[in-house]
Amino acid sequence: MTLSSTVTVYTTHSDREFANAIAAGISARAYSEPQTADMSLLRHHTRDHGRALVLLPLGGVDWQVKELSALEGSVLVGDLSSGNSLIRGLAAGGPPGLTSQLPFTSLLDELQAAINPNSARSAHDKSSLVQRIRLRTEEFARISSLTDREFEIVGLLYGGSNVDSIARTAHIAPTTVRAHIRSILQKLGVHSQLEACAMLRRSGHEARRHPLELRIGRF
Repeated sequence: MTLSSTVTVYTTHSDREFANAIAAGISARAYSEPQTADMSLLRHHTRDHGRALVLLPLGGVDWQVKELSALEGSVLVGDLSSGNSLIRGLAAGGPPGLTSQLPFTSLLDELQAAINPNSARSAHDKSSLVQRIRLRTEEFARISSLTDREFEIVGLLYGGSNVDSIARTAHIAPTTVRAHIRSILQKLGVHSQLEACAMLRRSGHEARRHPLELRIGRF
């Protein structure tokens, strides 16, 4: 399906490669011939320029008033580290919010629906999305509070390892592994290893690595 409106992909210098990949994917699906622009130009965006697709950098952005006013009808793409920026952007009128955890083709599928001028999300849908982003952002912060050793251990738990096998892999005593697990559960605010693994999965278990393919998806 070809969209009548044009698309401008706003991005920072560090995400230019990501923006170019998205623009090429949109173009290949014949939605439009998107252009990319620096994030600093977002404040000048109007409906006459078509749809704005805003790629939030790691950690999000500190929105300015003019930028927020330009977000109405835009599509926001970020990851869990930019959750607060996504929430502010959605409140300002940005309908969909996409984040990292699906393959690139899935992102393009989501963009097909989001960019389609005939699609719309209800206020209830947006409220539900904001709640999910807030929850995922809080969980991401808890995961990020783990030490490198704790992150390694919870990752091994997620992979199916038990205490003894973790001890052998990490070259530490089983009692030390159990102490780390107690600390992990306390920091994550959960009561079981299963809950910890579920939180790790929701947060993206590669939370401390940011290859391009892991920054794409949806909440």
